[in-house]
Amino acid sequence: MARGFRFARIVMNAALEHDRRSPLFTLYETEERMTKEAATQEPYERRALLLHLGDVLETVFCLSQCADDYASIGDAVRGNDALASFTLLGFVDQRMTPRDFIRRASGAFFIWPKALLDETLNRPMLASTVKSDLFDDNAAGWRSYVEERRAEVPWFGEDVPEIAESAAPAHPAALESTASPSSSSTPAPAPSPSAEAKTEATAPKRKPVEPSVKKEVNAKTEPSRYATWPWPEKK
Repeated sequence: MARGFRFARIVMNAALEHDRRSPLFTLYETEERMTKEAATQEPYERRALLLHLGDVLETVFCLSQCADDYASIGDAVRGNDALASFTLLGFVDQRMTPRDFIRRASGAFFIWPKALLDETLNRPMLASTVKSDLFDDNAAGWRSYVEERRAEVPWFGEDVPEIAESAAPAHPAALESTASPSSSSTPAPAPSPSAEAKTEATAPKRKPVEPSVKKEVNAKTEPSRYATWPWPEKK
């Protein structure tokens, strides 16, 4: 009986070792290791992009101080030594006016702070807004910009859609502004006093929420995801 058990154990170990050496198992093991490494690196990649965002804001501010003194970005970089250190200005179209750059850069990066703190990072959106606002019809400049960013964030610029994803939320006010003229120009008829009285009489009356119920609802509210991410919660 003991011999049979030992033999079965040897056979199982041999089969397991064979599975570990199979190409499928090796591929699975490699993918799992890469996933763990990516999860470890992501906080540092987010930090690198946040630092880059700070550089962009500094670029916009410094350029705004002399925006009216130059006709184009190329003229500004050549005429102001303080702007030469901002590499982003060297990647964009040199014929772009300083005011146009400020407007475009604001639209390209305004969503970054929230996007970089989201629990799930929307990688294509981060790059697509920059590409559409700052590098429209400037493929060479876009490639140079992406190459610089990938020195710290290897995946930057991957899977960028041709049409940039909208960064604006679907706000009710925005929906109202896009309503058809026919629907917005015709005001709704005002209800008659008798109809209002009838509605109030038939409408069910809601019970006031007790303080204890309010506390219970607030207790169930999830904490902010920005409270400690990506740093561990202090105990």
